[in-house]
Amino acid sequence: MKLKKKAKVMIVVSIVASLLSGCGFGEKQIDYKPFVKALDEGDMRKVMSASDDGYAYVKERVIDFTTEKNGDDRIHNTLYQTTEGIYNLKEKLLYGITSQKITSKTKDIKDRHKDINYKEEEKYNTNFMYKNGKLQGSDSNLDISPVKLIFNRLQGVGNLKLKADGNRKKFNEPNSVGFTLTEAQFQEIINDKLKLQYNKFENASIVLNFNDSIDNEKHPMQITELTISIDYEKKNDEGKMLTHSQQIYVYFSSKKDNNQEAKKEFVNYEKQYKNK
Repeated sequence: MKLKKKAKVMIVVSIVASLLSGCGFGEKQIDYKPFVKALDEGDMRKVMSASDDGYAYVKERVIDFTTEKNGDDRIHNTLYQTTEGIYNLKEKLLYGITSQKITSKTKDIKDRHKDINYKEEEKYNTNFMYKNGKLQGSDSNLDISPVKLIFNRLQGVGNLKLKADGNRKKFNEPNSVGFTLTEAQFQEIINDKLKLQYNKFENASIVLNFNDSIDNEKHPMQITELTISIDYEKKNDEGKMLTHSQQIYVYFSSKKDNNQEAKKEFVNYEKQYKNK
């Protein structure tokens, strides 16, 4: 009985402590601000959990989903651009590989579970070099412009408004924080790099995912994923208004893995690029 009473007292104390700290029961605050500061200042060593000698793995997956209305049909075209490589922080140089796949399908709004005329095409798989914001593929005949790689040029995130729930998470939720952007902020922070042309801006957001909610020596906090989402409308060459939904997923590795593998992989990617 005494143990039960003690347990009840501990639960009450926990609830009171949570309320006093400004969080609900079972919620944690995510210590994200040092990483946003690092993004704004271009501190890629912290953002990418780089190795001691200044190398870091990065993977980017771009999904550009386009919808066209044609009577009762909805024509969906999707471009998938998958890129990975190793970034040399000192030289601001990245060697890697990128691949492109395009799919198209038609859906009847009366039967949304049925795909008509589904097509899938693997376009290419090629090596590339990225230096000081400029891309150069090993094959000049291939269009690698869908590769974004703006992870090291996202200044101004610290001025953005947090999404609802801010930096608080419940025990069963991911360690993530999200920011919403106005059109002006989108233009200043993101589109000055992407150069997207559109007729109507819908919305944009940036989400940071972490491996933990707090930083400590035994288990250092790091960004595991950075996601940019953009929705807009744009007229095609025929004057039809198309709906675009674009996601840019950026994945980082741990410092431990970067220390073990990054420099060696950088050398391998560099050789592949120069020998093509």
